[in-house]
Amino acid sequence: MTLGERIRSLREAKRMTQGELGLLCGTTKQTIFKYESGIVTNLPFDRLERIAEVLDVSPIYLTGWADDAALDFAAAFDGSGDFGALAESFAALSDDGRARVTDYAADLVSSGRYARPEADRPAARIVPFPRAKRRGDGFVELKVYDQPAAAGLGNYIDAPAFSVEQYPASLAPEGAEFGVRISGDSMEPDIPNGCTVFVRPTPAVEPGEIGIFVLDGQAYCKKLIADRKARRTLLRSLNPAYGDIAVTDEARMRTLGRVLGHYPA
Repeated sequence: MTLGERIRSLREAKRMTQGELGLLCGTTKQTIFKYESGIVTNLPFDRLERIAEVLDVSPIYLTGWADDAALDFAAAFDGSGDFGALAESFAALSDDGRARVTDYAADLVSSGRYARPEADRPAARIVPFPRAKRRGDGFVELKVYDQPAAAGLGNYIDAPAFSVEQYPASLAPEGAEFGVRISGDSMEPDIPNGCTVFVRPTPAVEPGEIGIFVLDGQAYCKKLIADRKARRTLLRSLNPAYGDIAVTDEARMRTLGRVLGHYPA
């Protein structure tokens, strides 16, 4: 199910018109129509959050990152509220502080002394994004995926291989959480074949920005183009030798992140 289909299904379940949803979200009936019909597929994150709030689901459910409509980063898995308190504290931490909390939680689970029994664990599933580890020696550790976003015809993203690599913090843009090895020349000369792009996880990018997209099961590194006159969305290569990839109404597309830069620069 696409983002637009989820919005429409949830809106109709609440017996709400497009105009009513638009009013509650600070926009118009026409804009909601564009979201639901797939004319606009990349929503600003603040708009996505507001729509999710009005429809009583989490943003990650709307984007397809989670299968459970009730799942939310700030909600307790068991209803106790403990996870919400943890999420609030976690949001206030620096990148180094977040890395320390994540590592410590992993240590607690791996020790076996504090892990919840498998049978008692919640069924709700989060699809996690990798996170960079900011070290104290001026380097950043990133997971770099080998083939999830070929800058050419696209590669499948089912189970991509990765390596953990270190980069000087001055070369890794702020906000970058993982890397992707580019295979192909369709984004040259700006993004050369064989380089590593630095990616910030996000459910949407603005038109004109370069991102990592999954379209019908294949992943691409492309520039997002919103052709409003023709009412269509395109994934565009920077190399003029490659044609645009049209995102049809029937297509399933989600955004994995925005490309912030690449190495070598």
